[in-house]
Amino acid sequence: MIFYVCHRLHTYTQASFLLYYRKDMQNFFRLVPYEQATLLGSLSAGTVIWSDMDRLSGVEIDAASELARKLELEQPHVVQLNHPRESFQRFDLLRKLFADGINNFQVHRPDALPDDIRYPVFLRDETGAAYKAPRLLQARRELDNALAALPDMKFVRPMVVEFGSKAGPDGLYRKYAAYRVGDRTYAQHCFANEEWFIKDPGRGILQATRKQHLDYVRDNPHAPDLMAIFEKASITYGRIDYTIVGGRIQVFEINTNPTVLSYPPTPFDKYDSMPYANMHADALLALPHARDPSSTAELDRTHFEVLAVLRREYRKRRRKLVVRKGLRFVRDAVLGSRH
Repeated sequence: MIFYVCHRLHTYTQASFLLYYRKDMQNFFRLVPYEQATLLGSLSAGTVIWSDMDRLSGVEIDAASELARKLELEQPHVVQLNHPRESFQRFDLLRKLFADGINNFQVHRPDALPDDIRYPVFLRDETGAAYKAPRLLQARRELDNALAALPDMKFVRPMVVEFGSKAGPDGLYRKYAAYRVGDRTYAQHCFANEEWFIKDPGRGILQATRKQHLDYVRDNPHAPDLMAIFEKASITYGRIDYTIVGGRIQVFEINTNPTVLSYPPTPFDKYDSMPYANMHADALLALPHARDPSSTAELDRTHFEVLAVLRREYRKRRRKLVVRKGLRFVRDAVLGSRH
């Protein structure tokens, strides 16, 4: 059995995967919110995946680290991926990758800015995910003005990040993403866009770059280098987001609680997400004791309570997606018939 420990509010990262694409994984996977993590002390066997550490307070990290230590000492058949304290978070990881000559860009705390900071830069919270493009700040005056507004931004641990991406010869920026799950890695996507800040493309991958995406997913060309970076970060489960500049990997982050599949399926999808779900499931099922049915009644009850909440939320989300994509399908069909 796999026990996935994360923040209760962010269990959605597994929702589409468990509820729609690989329902069979519900037999091997348990969601464990951090406030119920002490229930892991009753396990006889399984793999525990620690995630979401960037969202924990110092007190919570201390408690989770102590529990991880006890599991290691007292439950030899419980394997652990990641560590609540020893796995690198964003800031320390980016500092290390720059110091080791992997990244060409640096990251700083607002109260420790060097004179030789390289512009442009942007502000980023070390905690959680960024959903909107940060403003690129071109000079110290712009940065100072932005820092003065930090209290209104409610960042938990703000960072000043030097801009480290670059458009390719075709004018497009690219974001690559690959997973590590234990001893396995697999490539998930290569997204391209004219804008530097790239998230899920939503309407699908650009036709002009679809082949590159598919080739990347098939070949996983950077696997050895990425595994070495995961090792540097002491992260054995997570998704690494990066780009290529001058033939070199430039890492943006390693997310320990990444969304496996963002959207539930609809009849109007233009691409099939099942291959990506299968890659993730195959990697999970290769973990030690993954198929061992050992669990506890308390952990099972917690998991199914969380899953029931997710099921209600994702039914609503799927209905909205069906309506939105259905209307778009009809519109495109009508427009197409006029030509």
